[in-house]
Amino acid sequence: MSISTLRFSLLLSSMLVISGCGFQLKGSQDDGKGTLSGMQVAVISAEPRSELTSALLQQLSLAGVAIATPGADVLNVKLGVEQFTQRNLSLTAQARAAEIELRLSTVFSAHQDQQEHIIETQVQVVRQMLNDPRNVTGKTEEIRLFREEMRRDLAAQIVRRLNNSLAE
Repeated sequence: MSISTLRFSLLLSSMLVISGCGFQLKGSQDDGKGTLSGMQVAVISAEPRSELTSALLQQLSLAGVAIATPGADVLNVKLGVEQFTQRNLSLTAQARAAEIELRLSTVFSAHQDQQEHIIETQVQVVRQMLNDPRNVTGKTEEIRLFREEMRRDLAAQIVRRLNNSLAE
């Protein structure tokens, strides 16, 4: 038997043993406990037409949630105003920003009937980017793309927290 054949058979047998023992990646098992799937959720936003609200509604839809109007029998999620800050982390020799920190945050809470699932909680996403002072147009577009990505990450973080609060 050649070494490559031996390696292949060893790899194949390892994969069969791992799959046969019931191994699953963390978070890939869906036992239905505490998940948002199938629930009715209403989003009450301080800015109903904002991009963050749209991102949250999209993430909730991906989680299998039925979007409803606010009421006593649905999970009401209150979403605050999006806060975006930008600060310089380091400077070049010409005193221009060489590295920038972008921070996107908001406050949210969740309740159903008279039960508070999540009290008012702040969530945030932080990114760092390098700044080329000679490329102002590219920097503006890069920040715009970062903000879009950060909104999706923030919305996904809110959905995960909702999932976890319902599991308890």
